[in-house]
Amino acid sequence: MHVETLKNLLGSHGLKPNFTYGQNFLLDEIVLEDIVDAAGVKAGDKVLEIGPGIGNLTRKLLERGAYVLAVEKDPKFLPLLHSLKKDFKKTLRFEIADALEYNFQQFFKELPGSAEYKVVANIPYYVTGKILQMLLAAEFKPLSITVLTQKEVAQNVVAGPGKLSILAISVQLFGQPKLVRTVPAKAFYPAPKVDSAVLHIELFKKARYAVSDEKRFFRILHACFAGKRKQLHNTLKNNLQLTKERANEVLGEAGISAAARPQELSIEQWLRLAELIQAAK
Repeated sequence: MHVETLKNLLGSHGLKPNFTYGQNFLLDEIVLEDIVDAAGVKAGDKVLEIGPGIGNLTRKLLERGAYVLAVEKDPKFLPLLHSLKKDFKKTLRFEIADALEYNFQQFFKELPGSAEYKVVANIPYYVTGKILQMLLAAEFKPLSITVLTQKEVAQNVVAGPGKLSILAISVQLFGQPKLVRTVPAKAFYPAPKVDSAVLHIELFKKARYAVSDEKRFFRILHACFAGKRKQLHNTLKNNLQLTKERANEVLGEAGISAAARPQELSIEQWLRLAELIQAAK
């Protein structure tokens, strides 16, 4: 879609980008196709789309034969969604709601046939982490998540030991992330200040890691990453109230250097360390 075409479309409905909602509309048709390809969407798939906006990605999903539940927070886009519904009466359902609060899991469970679903979204940068964590913490998780997000966030998610973050660990516990392609700022209107990337996360069908208590595990992670630049023996003492001797004991038993920093550990090391920290309390 050309930028003037988009401006005319928005103008005809009295719309303009809402900066509060972080609205940047993707114009590049090739990137739209790449997103749908990365998600592996095919006829009969059920898809949750978060933030359909003008509906150009929604249309691509529907043209592949998917059943789409589009959840849009901004009610001003209702006329565009109604217009799209005319072309796809049986395969498009839309809701004006906050995706962080809407019970999409129940919706898919109540549909005929398999309850499995995929997530495809061009989401505002400022809620990327919250959206990913919500989906990964869901009782009924999607098969995969494909999102267009800030390039730096995508790079953080796929990072390995040495550059791990809480978000990377959260994602890699449940799935295999892949940075599919980068997307320049000029592909959007209005153009954001940074480049974007298509991030695909294929969720594990069978859990790769056994986490006995996810809430406890992430509480320990948050406590340790609060001192990201500090050595772990100090973090365990200051943030988790272990004595100096017990902190060094726990780290030694886990085979981790006392001078290591949180981002340097692997997921396996974090799981082992969390178990030992809990046992030490």
